[in-house]
Amino acid sequence: YHKELPAADRAVESARAAGKDKECPAEFAAAEKMKNDAYNAYWACHTEEGIAKANEATALANGLCPRRAVVPPPPPPAAAPTVSISAYPATIDQGKCAKLDWSTTGASSASIDQGIGSMNPNGSREVCPGSTTQYTITAMGDGGTRTNSATVTVVPPPPPPVPVAKPAVPKVIDRLVLHVNFDFDKSTVRKEDVADLQKAIDFVKKYPGYEISIEGHTDSRGSDKYNQALSERRAAAVKEYLLKHGMIDTHKDNIKTKGFGESKPVATNATDEGRFENRRVEILILEK
Repeated sequence: YHKELPAADRAVESARAAGKDKECPAEFAAAEKMKNDAYNAYWACHTEEGIAKANEATALANGLCPRRAVVPPPPPPAAAPTVSISAYPATIDQGKCAKLDWSTTGASSASIDQGIGSMNPNGSREVCPGSTTQYTITAMGDGGTRTNSATVTVVPPPPPPVPVAKPAVPKVIDRLVLHVNFDFDKSTVRKEDVADLQKAIDFVKKYPGYEISIEGHTDSRGSDKYNQALSERRAAAVKEYLLKHGMIDTHKDNIKTKGFGESKPVATNATDEGRFENRRVEILILEK
């Protein structure tokens, strides 16, 4: 025999021993038939045909039930990154600062908006916004991109207090330099002052409808509290006299009285004469 025929025999038997006749019986039967056909052709003196069929049988037997390459499954996709960010304190007064803290997993880089830019995936930073600001961090990795935000609330300073307008001081348009004097510790109009009070009545009648201020004063004897009350009673006594004897009831709502106690002396309180000058009532005509 030519060597090709025994080689085909060995290939078929080797395949049988390997269990290929059971693993792929149809293919094994085809290889075995090709080997038998090779011998039949060879014995029929068709030597070249027999050798060709023997080679084909060997190839079929050696190629039976080829092992399929096991393709490993693709690796799972990378997990998406996680990111968290917080601000402490979350609320600040204007001009103060807060601290941002952030952490990530699965991220290779991170950036924060509001002009901060690229940062380490984990870290902290001080921020001093002038107004309420939201800070958004973006974490980037093989698994994609994730964002998170923290807000720093800025409390503006309270507005300055509204200035309280001081009441306008009425302008004095005329003044009667008239001193109605009183005895010590008295608020009774003296007979000696009736003539001066008549001048006051005539003076007031020239200004119908105007505001009139009657201001009472004392000397320095007595306590501040007592003198204040006494000056108010003296101003009230003059007002009552004007209304009663001057027949100027139409003025009663326009006549105001004030007491200044001993706070506005016009003379020294060290002498009897000076103290007498200080015990007085002054009458002022005020602008409408």
